[in-house]
Amino acid sequence: MRAMTDAPSTPRPADRWRELLQRSAVPQEIVDASPEPEATLEPERFRWRPEEDATQPVRPSRRRALEALPEGGTVLDVGVGGGASSLGLVPKPGLIVGVDPLEGMLESFQASAAEAGVAAKTVLGTWPEVADQVAAADVAVCHHAIYRVTELEDFLTALTERARRRVVVEVSARSPLSQVDALWKLLHGIDRPEWQVADEVEAVLKAMGVAVEREDMVLPPRAPEITPELVAFFRRRLYVGPERDPDIEQFLRNREPQEHRVIALWWPGGA
Repeated sequence: MRAMTDAPSTPRPADRWRELLQRSAVPQEIVDASPEPEATLEPERFRWRPEEDATQPVRPSRRRALEALPEGGTVLDVGVGGGASSLGLVPKPGLIVGVDPLEGMLESFQASAAEAGVAAKTVLGTWPEVADQVAAADVAVCHHAIYRVTELEDFLTALTERARRRVVVEVSARSPLSQVDALWKLLHGIDRPEWQVADEVEAVLKAMGVAVEREDMVLPPRAPEITPELVAFFRRRLYVGPERDPDIEQFLRNREPQEHRVIALWWPGGA
C-alpha cells in the first residue's frame, strides 16, 4: 500500500493546502473495498450539550466572537453541525443563521436553538456555494468545518464578505482524526501524512492579505468512554468491517489520553 508522507512541492499556501488534502485523501481502493457505506457525520454525536459545555474552559474562539458581537446581533455559523460554536454565544445573539450540508445537523441545531431560546434560521448546502442565500451578519463563525475544503481561499473570502464586524474560525492544530493514524498503519499499511492544519490555514489567510490574529489553547486530556458506538464511529472512518472491532477497541483502551490544541483565528469582516 502506498505511503502518504511526501512533503508538498507547491510554495503558494492555498496550493499547498490543496495538495496536502489530496495527499491525505483515503485511497480509492480502500473506499471501494469498504464493507459498509462511506461514513458521514452523525447528528446525534454532534448534538449541542449545554450541560457538558458548562464544565469546559471558555475557548478563545468564543471570547473573540463575543467581544465583537453587539447585544441582539446576528451570527452566521458555517458548518453549524449541532450548533456548539454559535449556541455557546447565547444569550447575546438575537438571531443565528446556521449553514450545513446535512439536513439532520440543521434539524438538531434548530431544536437546540429553540431550547436555548434564540431565533434561528437554517440554510441547507455547502459553503461557499450557498453564500448568496445568506445575508450579512455581525459575526461569522466556523468551527472545525474546513478540514475537507479544497478551495480554501474561496471559502474564507465568502466568510469575510458575509461578516460586518468579525470572522472567527476555530481549528485543531492537527487533523482531528490524526489520533488514529496508528490504526491506519495497522489496518491498511498506510502512513498518514503529518501536517499542521492551523499553521496552514493561517498561512493561507496571510497570503490573502488578511489581518489575521491567532490564539492557541491546550485543552486537558480527556479519556472518552469506550462504547460500541464509539468503536463503530471509528470503524466506519477506517473503512473496515465489524471483524476489526476488537483491534479498534483495544487501541482506544490502550491509548494514553492526549492534549488537544485548538486555535482561534480571527480577522475583520468585509460586509
